[in-house]
Amino acid sequence: MHNLASRSVGFRTRLAGVVRRFRADVRGVTAVEFGLVAAPFFLVVMGLVTVGTQYMSMHFLEHGVEVASRKLRTGEAQKAGLTVSDFRGLFCDAAGFIIPCDEHLVIHIKSSDTFAGLSPITSCVTDGSLTPAEGNGGDAVRSHAGDASAAVMVSACYQWDMGLGLWQTIWNIILPVPTVEGSPVLSAVTAFRSEPFED
Repeated sequence: MHNLASRSVGFRTRLAGVVRRFRADVRGVTAVEFGLVAAPFFLVVMGLVTVGTQYMSMHFLEHGVEVASRKLRTGEAQKAGLTVSDFRGLFCDAAGFIIPCDEHLVIHIKSSDTFAGLSPITSCVTDGSLTPAEGNGGDAVRSHAGDASAAVMVSACYQWDMGLGLWQTIWNIILPVPTVEGSPVLSAVTAFRSEPFED
């Protein structure tokens, strides 16, 4: 019995010694702390990169629409006999490399005698896909943008895919926008009355 009690005391003493040594041992503390902080830090950084890139893409999309539409507003595109494909090229040159000119980009141009006739705005998404542009690339841009003093609306729709599915999902919850295949569709629209240009 005495032997059993002394073993129990000895075990408790050894266990207390191990606990003291464990508490005093600070090796690896930095690695553990970094592990606890690194995951949330990198999640926040990736979120900032995603949101920043999306806003930058929106800026270039809007810039492309404004610069290309100026040619319609002044009548320069109509008088030069540009096609819809030519106008798309003007947009792509103005938007720069951030907005690739591929199947993820659709540009809609329509005109009317009055601004009320431009309503409703052409939706970017129809039945889960990008709404295709009316006509084809060989059409004269004048057939869509009209002649002098016409009310014109130009809209660009871009299926933006940053490749960061988690943050795209979170961003779609924060700021709901139409999506195609899980990717948000960015859009830029401008409306104006073309100048009374002469042919």
